Amino acid sequence: MEKNILETFQPNIMERLGEIYWRDDRYRKTLEREKEAAERLKETFTEEQMAMVEQYHIAISSTMGICELLAYKQGMKDMASILK
Repeated sequence: MEKNILETFQPNIMERLGEIYWRDDRYRKTLEREKEAAERLKETFTEEQMAMVEQYHIAISSTMGICELLAYKQGMKDMASILK
């Protein structure tokens, strides 16, 4: 599968994954726990501390988003090679 085809599919990939996540009870429960923990942090930390936590969370989320996309793309490549 050519790289440009994967890039073309990328928006659809992300949309599809979002749909799959929202249908998963474990994901929704975990997301709710994440939100509750964030609220406790906001109640406890100073603005400066909270800003550092948010920067850290953004960095982790960005890294995991890239990993997720790379794993999905690799799965598509593996599937294409199996079908050959």
